[in-house]
Amino acid sequence: MTMSKKNSDIFLASVLILSFILCYYPTFLWLHYKYSLEESYFSHGYLIPFVSAYLIYSMRNELARIPRSSSPVGLAVIVLALVIHILGVLGDINFVSGFSMVLYLTGCSLYLLGGQFTKKIAFPLFFLVFMCPVPDGIIDSVALPLKALATTLSLYIIDLVNIPYVREGFVIHLPSSTYVVGAPCNGVRSLIAFFAVGFLFLYFIRSTWWKKGILLLLIPPISILLNGMRIAILLFIANQYGQQAASPESYLHDGSGLLVFIIGIGALVLFVRKINEEDHV
Repeated sequence: MTMSKKNSDIFLASVLILSFILCYYPTFLWLHYKYSLEESYFSHGYLIPFVSAYLIYSMRNELARIPRSSSPVGLAVIVLALVIHILGVLGDINFVSGFSMVLYLTGCSLYLLGGQFTKKIAFPLFFLVFMCPVPDGIIDSVALPLKALATTLSLYIIDLVNIPYVREGFVIHLPSSTYVVGAPCNGVRSLIAFFAVGFLFLYFIRSTWWKKGILLLLIPPISILLNGMRIAILLFIANQYGQQAASPESYLHDGSGLLVFIIGIGALVLFVRKINEEDHV
């Protein structure tokens, strides 16, 4: 590569990066706002770019052997991403702008590095989708059924330990207190996080597509089961130690959420290990 060609590539890359920062700066602010909300479903979003960057870094030796090229399709993808972003800004639909960021970066990779290079880093680029919050309307449509299922399951568990109760919707009257199954207990946050981790596991599994499909299909029932267990634990705490001990402000409330998340990750890890063991027999 000649010095003039190298300088030209550096200049072009700088222009695209600067354009990305300037165009998407309001989107960055929106993402930070969504991530930092007190009951955010997307607080994991801060980590996603670092995970994608690490995945690309781990391929550095393979990527170094891929010849650089330029695909004109990349320029078209960049233009398409900017058009989608503009429409999102005009319509005040922030999540559209968020997803268009991933498209923009994909276009930059195609245009600056070529199709072969982009194909190699396709999964890390795709994984950036998990940093983009989905609309509140979609969250709300999923949250209520998930909360209802988890609440019903938790009461089955409570029945096993013979704690009497009276249910009125999401209000559970216990002998010594009353517990309200609120929005933080709908399980959507853990479901989204489990899907992000599940797709990450798919990247490392060298197995058949149907086994990978089973892994993804297991995520919703695992999430609902664990969330039901969490609500049952909180009901037990509320019955034994009072409503305040199981409130969203308590350490036990947050700790129970962390516990079920660790258990869920452990279950996914065991399933992945089982798949890998079977495929290497």
